[in-house]
Amino acid sequence: MDRRALMLATGGLIGGMGAAHAASGPAAAAEADATAGPVFDVREFGAVGDGVTDETVAFRAALAAARAVPGGGATLLVPAGAYALGESLVLGPGMSVRAYGARLTRTGNTSALVKNYMAGAPAVAGYGGAGNIAVFGGEWDMRGSRYNSTCPAFVFTHADGFTVRDVTVLDVPEAHAIELNAVRRVRVVDCLFDGVYAAPGVPAVPNRREAVQITGATNSANLPAPEYDGTPCEDVLITGCVMRNSSAANAPYDALCGDHYVAGGTGAPRPLHRNIRVVGNRVESSSAYGIRATDWQQSLVADNTIDSPAVAGIHVGSGSGNALHDIAVTGNVIHGAGSGGAIVVTNTGAGRNSSVLVRGNLVRGTNGETAIYVNRTDGASVTGNTVAVSTHPSGGNCQGIQVQNSPDALITGNHVSDADGDGIGVDSDSAGALVAQNVVLRASRNGIAVASSDVAVRDNRVSGAGTSGTADTYAIRVGGNAADVSCQGNIARVGAGAAEAAVGVMAGSRAAWITANDLRGWGGGAFLDLGTATVASGNAV
Repeated sequence: MDRRALMLATGGLIGGMGAAHAASGPAAAAEADATAGPVFDVREFGAVGDGVTDETVAFRAALAAARAVPGGGATLLVPAGAYALGESLVLGPGMSVRAYGARLTRTGNTSALVKNYMAGAPAVAGYGGAGNIAVFGGEWDMRGSRYNSTCPAFVFTHADGFTVRDVTVLDVPEAHAIELNAVRRVRVVDCLFDGVYAAPGVPAVPNRREAVQITGATNSANLPAPEYDGTPCEDVLITGCVMRNSSAANAPYDALCGDHYVAGGTGAPRPLHRNIRVVGNRVESSSAYGIRATDWQQSLVADNTIDSPAVAGIHVGSGSGNALHDIAVTGNVIHGAGSGGAIVVTNTGAGRNSSVLVRGNLVRGTNGETAIYVNRTDGASVTGNTVAVSTHPSGGNCQGIQVQNSPDALITGNHVSDADGDGIGVDSDSAGALVAQNVVLRASRNGIAVASSDVAVRDNRVSGAGTSGTADTYAIRVGGNAADVSCQGNIARVGAGAAEAAVGVMAGSRAAWITANDLRGWGGGAFLDLGTATVASGNAV
């Protein structure tokens, strides 16, 4: 059985289907306003909150009373204190939990601390399960370092309407802080996800421990909560959250959010999640990605701060080859991204993306293949980004911005400095790209390198290319057997670099048009033409 099936099927279940028929406890201690419904204080049902007493029976009774309210809408109140729990809280429709100042701790290898379903319940299709559920406040300690059967802290599935706000999740055992599976209208706001347990000496399985997993109902290996009808997640907002690892006993999560399942089960569709917004969060540590936008479309990743992700800062893609479109990655600050790069947009197999915007991001200190990489994407826009100081871990070509297999790309208004490789690269199968009004400073290889046909290079400023002293480097290089490349209105300055020429047209290139460029200061090395049918006129040398 898959690990997730095990983790969600095990453990006790407070508030199960028979909970409403359990022995009744004291009446609700307080009433909220008219729209909030009755409030059930766990202390009125015998909870102590001393951190030592097993509070399972008291919570079971309080939750049973709350679930018995006709029409739902009750609130479970957990006052400040420490509560040891041996079973899950299974919330019914319209219920909420308020736990400000409380610390809730597992006492064994139970299931998730909070759920909206129970194992063995009738199958639910679409978004028809228990929804309109909210959890406010509390430290939810999974004690994964001691009870380490894989298990998330919160699991919501097949329903509509969830809010998790001001929640801290600690020490999750090899899983997720929050699992969202086939749900919509979700708000995860101002939460702290602090550490995930990883067994010592056991190699980690990459990309399987997102703090917030956004996944779909595909098969029993994905979630033991049928129907497996391929229902995706829709309308999810994650904002104001922090992901970090502050305990030496734990490891960082693999990503703030995303998914690691890339295909549906037998006969099941591959879900495409829509209207996912990840806005204004902070990733302080990650063992893989900052944000992993897997199988998203019509979605936004904006204004997040991501520090030192081991693989990539923001990764947009589909391991299933789903066609992704209408995704914006804007205003993020990414520092110290690892081997994969700071921002990566790609796809696999026959899959292609379209209409992806990468705009206004600030990237510094990438140590990988490319700082910003766009692949297998039609009509991408890479505009207004600042990329500084990118290096390659083994001395290869770490391009500041690279577009590959992506026709009709717009690469404009970017500022790229100190790339350990080409500043901007337009590589194979990227015909029709426009590279305009960029500033490229001190690239160790070429300032702008074009290896695809019908590309327009307009009004860019390149200074100091070739700082590595590597042969065959240029401020602007046309190669890769490209045809019909036009290069007009650019300014190329020698600067501190040692490039061989301002503009180099390589052998195999055809019908390049090099006109009205300002190449002053290069002397006799302003222009190298090894191509065929090159047209050069009006350049200032």
